[in-house]
Amino acid sequence: MAEIDYRRRRYLRRLAIGLGLMLVLAIPAILHSHAAIESILNRPPDWVPDSLPEKAEFNEFTRRFSAADVILIGWDGSDLGSESLQDAVALLDPLCQQPNDLLDEDREPLPDWAVAKIAAVQAICGEQQPLKWCRSGSNMLDKMMASPANLPRRVAVARLHGSMVGDDGEQTCMIVSMDESALVHRRHVLPVIREMVARRVDVPVESVAMVGGPFDGATVDEASVRSVRYFAPPSAVFAAILCFIALRSLPLTTVITAVAVIGEGMVLAAVYYMGTPLNAVLIVLPPLVFVLTVSAGIHLSNYYLDASHEHPELNRTGAARRAMRAGLAPCLLATGTTVVGLGSLVLVRIEPIRIFGAIASMGVLGTLLMLLLVLPGAMVLTDPRMPSPEAEPKDTWVTRIRGRVRRRIRKRLARPWPVIITFVLLTIVLGFGLRNLETSVNVPRMFLPSSDIRTQYEWFEENIGPTVTGELLVSFPPISDDDDPLERLELVKEVHKTALEQESVDGVLSPLSFIPPVKSGASLSATASRSVVRSLIRDPDSSIGKLGFISRDEKAEVWRVSIRLPQNENVDHGTMITQIRDEVDQTIAENELDATVTLTGHVAIVQKAQEVLLRDLFRSFLAAFGVVAVVMMFLLRSLLGGLIAMLPNLFPTIALFGCMGLIRTPLDIGSVMTASVALGIAVDDTIHLVSRYGSRRARGLGQIRAVFGALSQCGWAMLQTTLVCGLSLMAYWFSDFVPTSQFAVLMMGLLLAALVGDLLLLPSLMSSVLGRWLARSVGADPKAAIGSDAPRRRKPFDVRRLPRRRRARQTRST
Repeated sequence: MAEIDYRRRRYLRRLAIGLGLMLVLAIPAILHSHAAIESILNRPPDWVPDSLPEKAEFNEFTRRFSAADVILIGWDGSDLGSESLQDAVALLDPLCQQPNDLLDEDREPLPDWAVAKIAAVQAICGEQQPLKWCRSGSNMLDKMMASPANLPRRVAVARLHGSMVGDDGEQTCMIVSMDESALVHRRHVLPVIREMVARRVDVPVESVAMVGGPFDGATVDEASVRSVRYFAPPSAVFAAILCFIALRSLPLTTVITAVAVIGEGMVLAAVYYMGTPLNAVLIVLPPLVFVLTVSAGIHLSNYYLDASHEHPELNRTGAARRAMRAGLAPCLLATGTTVVGLGSLVLVRIEPIRIFGAIASMGVLGTLLMLLLVLPGAMVLTDPRMPSPEAEPKDTWVTRIRGRVRRRIRKRLARPWPVIITFVLLTIVLGFGLRNLETSVNVPRMFLPSSDIRTQYEWFEENIGPTVTGELLVSFPPISDDDDPLERLELVKEVHKTALEQESVDGVLSPLSFIPPVKSGASLSATASRSVVRSLIRDPDSSIGKLGFISRDEKAEVWRVSIRLPQNENVDHGTMITQIRDEVDQTIAENELDATVTLTGHVAIVQKAQEVLLRDLFRSFLAAFGVVAVVMMFLLRSLLGGLIAMLPNLFPTIALFGCMGLIRTPLDIGSVMTASVALGIAVDDTIHLVSRYGSRRARGLGQIRAVFGALSQCGWAMLQTTLVCGLSLMAYWFSDFVPTSQFAVLMMGLLLAALVGDLLLLPSLMSSVLGRWLARSVGADPKAAIGSDAPRRRKPFDVRRLPRRRRARQTRST
């Protein structure tokens, strides 16, 4: 008795220490998780490692030209030469590092509200001029029509068609280049700029269309933050309610939910401590840690409830001690395996995913240690409310259904091979879908068709032209006095023409767009024309040089050809890029000049990010699967046993992602991490079931009886974890951000697939001849018995319940 009292006090003391520690951790979990959320910044080009040639080309492009981070702004009435368009350009000019030289010097001063808004933007960015430059289609048209180009208006408008001017020859837009300070705070800056333009041109804010890479990122940032703020609290509350229904214990529910919520906040705080901006990949961290924490807590709690039910002679402290002894090894092994699997993500070259793997591993391990600290105390405070062993079991429809299910399970365990063969065939069929799996970071597709961003992109595509920008960079050696710029211009002209001939390209801008036609012949006017063009090309301060289409340094002279591709969810930009690159390479090869061409820009680097993401995730999953398999071999002390135990863990990933490949549903930024999540969840249940099976076999129970006993003990906990975690995450399904909504659906599907694999496939494997290699688990402790594994006591058989003829035969035989 003294030992029991001492252990009870120790458990309660640990609970008090744990609650105090959680109160301390709640401060950074709240404050610094909020700071991490506010730091959110989605920039896929930054995710690609610098070691890749495509990233080096993109970095070179951003270094030479200030056109990598631009936004396009337009509205009904932003026509060529319109007063409203010039007013909008003048409004943003004070924020630009390069003033617009085509604005009238005698324009009226800005109104007071505009000055206040400009000051607000400067305060948000922390700089006086957070924009690089601001131009409009009218500005470009004026430069083309002015000396020395002197292009006719009709010709100039035709050259701008598809990039800055729409099909009607009048509708145009503004183009704004953003500095780094504005990009970092784009989520707050761009709404203010949009509001300023709308008020200046006297149209509703929703009538001003804004597109481009920075705007896409800001929209994804805002949607991600909204998902966390609006759906994380109801998800936690719903999980707590479901957990209480499953466990019927307020102390256990409170402790598990509190640890899971603190874990969510701490992983976000860890992102803040690492100095990495939060992004749409890392936003998956909180629900992942929440799911795995709740899963471990429910499993440990069921060990206590089972011990109290099967061993009524034990008091609460004794039952808690027996539960911790039985559940400690499988929980540590399951969490350790999950940590190893998540840690394998550091092999991915995409930076956010590497950080995800590191923080998720620490978060899952930390929450398990916290659960082990506080759960015994919560168990001591929980009254299991189990019926007395002398009480006669009631004959209800529930008990009758339960009896039929138990008999059906025992019958199925006696013939396991049909189930095993069915799962193998199903896995092979669904595995063919993995070949068609693809990723997508098409930003408009991440939102509902009625969303504001989809509406703005549709307006731009219909009224002005394509909105996806690619850059063809034609590089020459540094120009010397002996080189003729016209020869280089002729090659760029061929590249311009080749790009425009591609079916996927609807608009092209290059130095050729702003240079007058070069006359041939030996006449005085032709010679003078060629001389003027040579001067325009060589002079960096000329009208051509200031537009930013030619860059020179001691290494090379680079000419920029900007192409526009349609923003359509049914368009494969990867195929477009490959076709354009091949055609342009052939054009360069046919020319005798020493020149090279590269295709870069936002579309190219995002496409490369997709390719690296899919390939590296496949590689990291294989690595995680291999490492987990090795751990399972160590756990079962058998090479073959480890491979057999991995079959149920592989099924959820192949089933779900194979289905996605078969129905051609691409992976997005919200679902790319779910493969590793599925592996972690499946391994958790597998280790608990294998550990209980090994313990029963070590006590000398028969194979089928050991499987049935392990399934009876762990099956209910596995079902509870699936329902609690899956249904609580379904709160995110109501988000208007498609990646978040799809993540919730995928997680529910993965949890169900993992449950099916562990409830059907794994017991069949254990009850077959393969089960002998699954019985020698490291966590098998014969003394840590929870269930008695004895057949349940039945009521005396009553022959009066039989039909009359069978009753007569039974009576005669008696």
